[in-house]
Amino acid sequence: AAGVAHRPPEVRRRAQAGYYGHMTHIDHQVNRFLETLQAHGLADNTIIAFVSDHGEMMGDHHMYRKTVPYEGSARVPLLFHAPTGLGLVPGVAPDAPVELRDVMPTLLDMCGLEIPEIVDGHSLLPLMRGEAERVRDVIHGEHLYGGDTSMHYLTDGREKYLWFSGDGREQLFDLVADPRELHDLARDPSCAGRVTLWRDLMIRELKDREEVFSDGERLIPGRPVT
Repeated sequence: AAGVAHRPPEVRRRAQAGYYGHMTHIDHQVNRFLETLQAHGLADNTIIAFVSDHGEMMGDHHMYRKTVPYEGSARVPLLFHAPTGLGLVPGVAPDAPVELRDVMPTLLDMCGLEIPEIVDGHSLLPLMRGEAERVRDVIHGEHLYGGDTSMHYLTDGREKYLWFSGDGREQLFDLVADPRELHDLARDPSCAGRVTLWRDLMIRELKDREEVFSDGERLIPGRPVT
């Protein structure tokens, strides 16, 4: 399969160790920044957002890349620290699907500024205050894969459904019981109802797309990717 590399365990270990070393370096630089804020008396009046644009598979599923919708690539850190006056609950980790488009409206909301109506994301401030459990039910993501197909996924944070536009292949993962996505449930007869539910949701999500991935009643594989 495209993007798959079967490397010896020692190669994978060294690649992961090097990557973790890079993360440690970033941690040290963030600490320098925080110490400087403290030294200038700004630490208690500063909102800090720590986020990454993507992850790296680092050998998961024999992949060493980003762009794929599996957890190693798609699940990124999103940490906020803010003055106590904003009412954030310390240490709260909401079990809700959020995305990068939420960062800007969240920061605007924290600063008491108006969020433009054209913004696609949502403020996460209610989540961090414990006033809401979710800001959306499902996230849809996609990425070009191999030049002639695209990978689409839907997740509510508990399950994840994948559809590959080239050949119509489907995958379904239980992220609670199987966070490493090692057991594909799409071909499990006992999960047929769950697959149908997610497929119908994807049909609606992709309806009216210029590629005609969906005609509103079914998913159409093999369409050229625009």
